[in-house]
Amino acid sequence: MDNQPNNNQEQEVDLVPVFVWISNGFKNLFSAIGGFFKGIAHFLILFLIFIKNNIILLGVLSILGGGLGMYTSRENKKNFTAQLRVQPNFESAGQLISNLEYYKSLVDQEDFKNLGKELNISIEEASQLKNFEIEANFNDTELLEEYDFLARSADTIALENYTFEGFKQAKRAIDYQFYKVEIVSKDRAVLEKAASVAVQVEDNPLIKAQRLASRETTAFNIRNMEYQLQEIDSLIGAFQVSIKNTDSKASQGTSVFVNGQNKTDVFRDLFNEKSKTLFNLEIEREKKYSYENTVNIVSYFIKKGVIEKKHLTLTYALVFFGLGLLIALVPLVLRFLNNYQKEAIK
Repeated sequence: MDNQPNNNQEQEVDLVPVFVWISNGFKNLFSAIGGFFKGIAHFLILFLIFIKNNIILLGVLSILGGGLGMYTSRENKKNFTAQLRVQPNFESAGQLISNLEYYKSLVDQEDFKNLGKELNISIEEASQLKNFEIEANFNDTELLEEYDFLARSADTIALENYTFEGFKQAKRAIDYQFYKVEIVSKDRAVLEKAASVAVQVEDNPLIKAQRLASRETTAFNIRNMEYQLQEIDSLIGAFQVSIKNTDSKASQGTSVFVNGQNKTDVFRDLFNEKSKTLFNLEIEREKKYSYENTVNIVSYFIKKGVIEKKHLTLTYALVFFGLGLLIALVPLVLRFLNNYQKEAIK
């Protein structure tokens, strides 16, 4: 009993270093946090001082950039822009992209003679064209439908490690189903004449062979589905006759054996199969007509000015401001390098 106070005193003495260690840890933590924010504040102050010392240069360049952006925006509003959503068939997307990039290069080179020849317009009309752009146009729903079609037609084992995200990342620029094309011109009449011609792709042996194969496959599928519909209608008619004569022992109609299935279930299955066949038949007929053109124009409209607001005034002002920062930093970097070189020699 006499040793108990001594043991408690020893435990209290042993806990003192622990509390000291914890308090020191908190002090170091808060000191580190404080130092971090002090460093950020110091950097911001130095940056503001740097801007103050070069305010004239940065201000002039920012004003020049904003003025250039404003001028470009006004010039763009004078132009007309045609936006087309197209669907290339028979693996012609690569050729379509190459054609539009070629037209854009002719505009940059001001080779309006060859541009007019390619688009079946005069040289004067070709000189009114200002730009050609093309990019893939898609959303996740359309890509998901493509992935679902691939998953249904491919080996399940091969798709175990092929996720939807991997499918999106693996697609090349020429692998998409739809593309957005933008053509800019000063003259609306020229744009209307050239836009539909610009997205056409000339047939080559590969395209001709794929068109022929697609048409033959589609025609076969349509004939097959029409025959399936006739057979389903015949089964429905025969089954209806069989039901009417179920209670008659000497039925003279066609008898149908349904393997003990419920009559309501049989009717439902037949009608579901007919609806499914009709839906697939509609898809095949749409494919048949879509194969008439190498590139189908899904949507097409013309608007004065740019279709998407690009905020050119603010963008150009920020770009020129950044350019000013780089110019102002050059003397500081040179001064640092000279001082470093002198210290290294010593």
